[in-house]
Amino acid sequence: MRGLGDHLSIGERIAFYRKRRGYTQPVLAGLVGRSTDWLAKIETGRRNPPRIDMLAELARILRVPLGDLLGQTVLVEDERHQDDVPAVRDALMSPRWLSRLLFGPEAEVQLPTPAPVAVQVEHAWNDYQGGRLGSVIAALPGLLQTAQELEDRATRRGDDRRDCWAVSARAHHLAATTLAKIGESDISWLAAERAMRAADESDDPLVLTSAARSGTHALLANGRYDDALELGNTAAA
Repeated sequence: MRGLGDHLSIGERIAFYRKRRGYTQPVLAGLVGRSTDWLAKIETGRRNPPRIDMLAELARILRVPLGDLLGQTVLVEDERHQDDVPAVRDALMSPRWLSRLLFGPEAEVQLPTPAPVAVQVEHAWNDYQGGRLGSVIAALPGLLQTAQELEDRATRRGDDRRDCWAVSARAHHLAATTLAKIGESDISWLAAERAMRAADESDDPLVLTSAARSGTHALLANGRYDDALELGNTAAA
């Protein structure tokens, strides 16, 4: 995890969050009613930063607090100074999640077993508890891909079916909680939804209650406070 302070310009911060959201310059410029050339010059410092009202609009579209664009934040990167959030987004939005019938593995494909994956997930949780968010985010794309493979294994109705779903729920819970913590509210909700679905399939009340926490974190990150309270109370009951 590396803190990026005042040495980043406002334009560089706009570019950072634009790339994290997966927007091209033409797309973001179009969303605020400006030209691609205007945005390119802002990002590279060839033009003065936008007025505060335009910065507020950019922050709204990029789904970050205005203070993040003004330099009042800590950006999460790994030790190689690379931002891995786009890779987490890609893992959560893979077309394979849309249909197990269309994208399920072939019968002869060797799928992982839940026990060693559970160890990897808990190691990542230890990093989260230790505040090493950059390490967690770097690990998440691989963990989420493996969680998908565990769910594929679970559909084959083996003896470890419930364990497969439980480990997948735990991995997605980690993703949802981490993403909510760093302000990625939209994909935090997506991960929480997957965690709850996997927990339902595990038939384990403790797994379900734990996954519900990820749902409350995601709801809080999206400003849905009443819904978060309802989910927490329902899980407790």
